[in-house]
Amino acid sequence: MNIGYAQQIITPSLNKPVFLAGFGNDRRAETIHDDLYARALTIQTEQTTLVLVALDLIGFFRPDVLEVIEKVDRPDMQIVIASTHTHHGPDTMGLWGPDQKTRGVDEVWMSATKQKIVDVIHASLSTLKPASVKWASVHVPGLVKNARNPEMLDDELTLLQFTAADGRPLTTLFNFPCHPEVLWDMNPNITSDYVHTLREETEKQTGAPCIFFSGALGGMMTPDVKDHSFEEAESMGRKLAEEGIAALSKVESQKSLISIEKRIIKAKLTNILYKLAFGRKLLPDVRDKSGYITTEVNLIRIGGLWLATVPGELLPKLGLQLKSWMKEAGAHVTGVIGLANDELGYILPVEDFKYPWNPFKPGKHYEETNSIGKDITTKVMNSLKELVSQK
Repeated sequence: MNIGYAQQIITPSLNKPVFLAGFGNDRRAETIHDDLYARALTIQTEQTTLVLVALDLIGFFRPDVLEVIEKVDRPDMQIVIASTHTHHGPDTMGLWGPDQKTRGVDEVWMSATKQKIVDVIHASLSTLKPASVKWASVHVPGLVKNARNPEMLDDELTLLQFTAADGRPLTTLFNFPCHPEVLWDMNPNITSDYVHTLREETEKQTGAPCIFFSGALGGMMTPDVKDHSFEEAESMGRKLAEEGIAALSKVESQKSLISIEKRIIKAKLTNILYKLAFGRKLLPDVRDKSGYITTEVNLIRIGGLWLATVPGELLPKLGLQLKSWMKEAGAHVTGVIGLANDELGYILPVEDFKYPWNPFKPGKHYEETNSIGKDITTKVMNSLKELVSQK
């Protein structure tokens, strides 16, 4: 096995308005607390080349992903591009402009960012070196809560670390199911939130780069904090880094195989608000003539670690179900990479999905108004169950 890693800053300039995504309209960036990154990890064996890309962005639609993959021009590679879902980066989707009728994406910056992602993928391929790998997981209680359903909680931190022949860390991967939104809706600072300190502390302690992927963070898996301060974001990031490094220190590296299997799926879009956003040209209308959206899921196996990728924000009930299926099929450690190669909003259990009569006042069913509909759940879960069940 060989691995390569590269990263590049994608922070927008503040020379013109930057509309921060994730909360309300017209939240303009005033300062840069920490830079946003595109980070690429390449894992290569004789049979497979897999590139995992993490973006410090709210989301990245499938057409944008496909444009990047086309520009990379390596049909022999499998590429997964996932957003950390920070709520303090630029609007990349269109919903958070100066008002509810104006798209908030800076197309010039967006185009330049896509090229940077292409470049960072190529750069990761140029740094390949032999590696072994180890994996672990640990529950980290007290950091996250479920604002929709407090009884349904996933606080498992999933970890992967590549090491050199002498045991020296080469790259560490963290996967955790929580919105990067310690800094709340009044924050005017560009930041990757708790993820910034998590990566910074891990890199300080290991001497190697760190890449982070959000897990099944829907429903609302959010930081359990009081003041929504940078101090709390730093504390959360540091705690996750320390727990992750400690868990990895207890396992040994080994040589392992990797694989990735993909399923292309089509799901019906029924959300009235999304249709309204299409009409206002806030969101790109990628429906076919029958009203279906094409997207994908993947199952990644790296030794005893299995990672399911989903094209949006999976609720923890479904994330825990996926982890259970993977464990039953033979996985030692499991995780879910959310917002992977698409961002279709929340993916809810069908039995819990109740679209509100007035989507402008959704009450306890906010998540339904930010989902393409029930069909996405069935297609995602059934497709991943088939992949997991294959021998």
